[in-house]
Amino acid sequence: MRFTAVTKLKPEMNIYWSIVFTVSITVQSVSVSKTDFLQTILDSYDSSISPNFDNNEPTVVKVKLHVNSFDSVTESSMDYSLNALITQEWTDKRLDFYDLIDAEYLELDAKLIHKIWVPDLYFPNEKYSYFHDVTVQNKMLHVYDKGQVIYKARISLTASCPMDLRRYPMDTQVCSLYMESFAYSKRSVIFLWAANPLSLSKNLILPHFRILKHAPYECDPTMQFDSGNFSCLELKFTMKRNLGYYMIQIYIPSIFIVVISWVSFWLNVDAVPARISLGILTVLTMTTQKTSAITTLPKVSYIKAIDVWMAACLCFVFAALLEFAFVNILDRHQLKKFMSMRTAAEFSDSIERNDVIKRNPNARPLLYTKGFRKARRIDIISRFLFPCAFAGFCVCYWLVYNINSGTVGEQT
Repeated sequence: MRFTAVTKLKPEMNIYWSIVFTVSITVQSVSVSKTDFLQTILDSYDSSISPNFDNNEPTVVKVKLHVNSFDSVTESSMDYSLNALITQEWTDKRLDFYDLIDAEYLELDAKLIHKIWVPDLYFPNEKYSYFHDVTVQNKMLHVYDKGQVIYKARISLTASCPMDLRRYPMDTQVCSLYMESFAYSKRSVIFLWAANPLSLSKNLILPHFRILKHAPYECDPTMQFDSGNFSCLELKFTMKRNLGYYMIQIYIPSIFIVVISWVSFWLNVDAVPARISLGILTVLTMTTQKTSAITTLPKVSYIKAIDVWMAACLCFVFAALLEFAFVNILDRHQLKKFMSMRTAAEFSDSIERNDVIKRNPNARPLLYTKGFRKARRIDIISRFLFPCAFAGFCVCYWLVYNINSGTVGEQT
């Protein structure tokens, strides 16, 4: 025996839709297969029309995000990449079960998702993104009774993140992810955050950052990505840069280079080859270190914390080289005065200090005169002045940038 069941939907719509089912009747009950129900629903369903199109009411879509991983945060291009599972939930009365089937929900294959209306969510600050499709499309759509729909999709995207690098590498960055309807204004679709809007994977690790906090917001009304009044959500990630890598690769090596440049203060004033070689070597090494430290950074016009550090270290090693040049000039100037007091036959202007001492051992006390004593005194003063000045700079540097960095983190 066969019969037709007719169900009226929402009398206030003034449009009556009929759902026709072919059923098998037993003695005391009626059973409708889920396959027949789903096929009949989809045959009369128009996926190009939003659920509340005829009611002139917006469809409320609740959104939540589960972040599987942060793949990278890149300063040179000022963006970040992440892999996430995005979930959207809304109500579509056209998919109501009307108690015709005995099922809590229907699981639809990814191939059928295009037959159901889904929100046109997109990411305004996205640079590029893609859906995962190994081994099949990583999409899921569940239809519950009363027309509740849950849609999930796994995506990977790279989004822009304008960064302020003035305190790099002791900076705190705030990266946002915006979500907005592309074609539907607030009259048709409204996006809201779900009860638990964001969750992070327990195994989430960033190599250079740690996430201080993450918080969902509604977009600033003054910020418009497109013309029109569109519903928009914002997700902010506040990330503090880890200093471990930079301490090992930049700060500690540069401190050693500066300390090595002070070795020349313990060498004799007349050890010209050793002191000049040490000074030039430390200057060149410091220059190379500075170049490698900023290679991966964008060419910004403002001064960064790493620029201040590298410039100060370069100034200290260069000052050590200049100190040697100064004391050497003092010593040689006194030597020339001493040599000019001797006859041309005994002393020539081209005779070096060692030649003078070899020819006349009694000249050694005379050579270590006022100029030599001044040079030695400057060397002794430099042994204490340079380390104290560098230590003072280090204390001021770390206090200033760490205090400022903490203030920025608290404000965000």
